[in-house]
Amino acid sequence: MVLSLQQSGIMAIVPTHFFFTKGTGVHQKGMRAFEEALRDAGVHTCNFIKTSSVIPPGCKLISREEGIKLLRSGQITFAIMAQSQTNEPGQIITAGIGMAQPKDKTEHGFLTEAEEIIGRTAEDVEQDVIEMAIENLVTQWNPKFDGEKVFRKGKKNYKLEGRDVLVDSIVQSAQGAEKNQFTIVVALAVFIYEN
Repeated sequence: MVLSLQQSGIMAIVPTHFFFTKGTGVHQKGMRAFEEALRDAGVHTCNFIKTSSVIPPGCKLISREEGIKLLRSGQITFAIMAQSQTNEPGQIITAGIGMAQPKDKTEHGFLTEAEEIIGRTAEDVEQDVIEMAIENLVTQWNPKFDGEKVFRKGKKNYKLEGRDVLVDSIVQSAQGAEKNQFTIVVALAVFIYEN
């Protein structure tokens, strides 16, 4: 006899929704700059646990505004998080997350993060994270698939290996602040769980 997770007493923590957010923080101290970046992203009152990159089947992307309303101060919050930092004035830093999610709600999707990126534009990093997310997803169906050959700037809906796939991304970029202050950028995909 096979028991369900609920019957066996094993707890499965599976998110039902997620949202994207991003922020930038600047301060003399690195940890304070990180806190300011989370504040700018609207999620500074959460206790984050970084996760890897699978979007559960049926997990719905919601707006930042809607997602932030569902958070409570002090809650343990799972998220994909990308961050980059510098204390070199004028240096460009970028962090981003890409998404590839089948429209079929019975299939899982992928999020991919790029962090500690120096000297590259937000547009360039956006292309990379979307291509990586597409490749992570589609190589399950076709191991020889190459995401670079299908990416089209601004395109959100793809037909890949006979499946409809939605792509999206969030990217944050900034230039290092004057006086060698720390500048930190963050990009997050924050998971939400139903009670």
